[in-house]
Amino acid sequence: MNIRKSLMTGISYMLPFIVFAGMTIAFTGIISEYVNAEIEWVTTLNGFAWTVMGFIAPFFAAYVAYAMAGKPGIAPGFIGGWIAANPVLDGAEESGFLGAVIAGLLAGYLVHQLKKVKLPEVIDSLRPTLIIPIVAGWIMYVIMVYPVGLVVGQLYGFIIDGLISMQATTLTAIILGGTLSAMCAFDMGGPINKIAIAFVFAVWADPSGFGFEANAAVFPGIMAPGIALALSTKIMPRKYTASEIEQRPTALISGLVGITEAALPYAFRDPVRVVGANVIGAFVGGAMMMTFGVSTPGVSGIVGIPPASNIPLFLLSIVTAIAISTALLILFKKPVEEEWDSESQEDLKIELE
Repeated sequence: MNIRKSLMTGISYMLPFIVFAGMTIAFTGIISEYVNAEIEWVTTLNGFAWTVMGFIAPFFAAYVAYAMAGKPGIAPGFIGGWIAANPVLDGAEESGFLGAVIAGLLAGYLVHQLKKVKLPEVIDSLRPTLIIPIVAGWIMYVIMVYPVGLVVGQLYGFIIDGLISMQATTLTAIILGGTLSAMCAFDMGGPINKIAIAFVFAVWADPSGFGFEANAAVFPGIMAPGIALALSTKIMPRKYTASEIEQRPTALISGLVGITEAALPYAFRDPVRVVGANVIGAFVGGAMMMTFGVSTPGVSGIVGIPPASNIPLFLLSIVTAIAISTALLILFKKPVEEEWDSESQEDLKIELE
């Protein structure tokens, strides 16, 4: 069982629910603000979107368990994730996304072991549909209600409260926003990126609205790398190979829609300069976003612009990140003379014409 792969599977399956809930909240918010009046169907739809938001932890845990143990892991994982988000014991606290991670991994491992237990042939056929869901579900209930709910819930609350308090002062807000954004730009869709995104999901539904501020803070780190690389290949083409220049449209479009993976081919050839430029620009942009207190319930690139709490400052933060990363790429990347053969020159000449 690959734990990292299982966690990534959980995030991948959870993402469509995040997109639906986030975009629905953004859509209904725009309508309410534009009309400046309460409309029943808009209010109902907004409430439903927040209900879907409450299923994010159970869905995540269910599909982490599914990645580890197959279909029999879905129900125990969902049960554990649900309890993580909705503590059922007096005195227990919500363990949120941290609890969902524990629930998914625990349910997956538990079901994987239960599948190995030898049973009489007459009841073995009942294992996936009856025995495993009941036994694993009961065990997950006990573990998630008591040790996880009482201990991890307290720890999770302490961590989240501490992070939320960081927005209280300018310095800590700069550090928090900049770090989240830089993490997204660092490995462009890799595990560090996913940790930052997972944190955003963890605080997404925070009543204080901090989740939407954290969400806005990662936008520079998601959008700037691809756009900055596309711009720098246009401004200073001799610092890029012909194949990298050909990828310019892909990098630009991917950056606009918030897909950082398109920047990876550039980073593979020149990791220090490309990653360094991306991280510095993203840090500044994320720090600006958190310092200004900008928030957005929108997800993925330009889709997050319309529902942003302050569109000019939202755009300023992203543009600043792009400008810094582009400038650093232009200044510090070296020409690729050794790869600038006649065929590459001819390809570039045709493209520029």
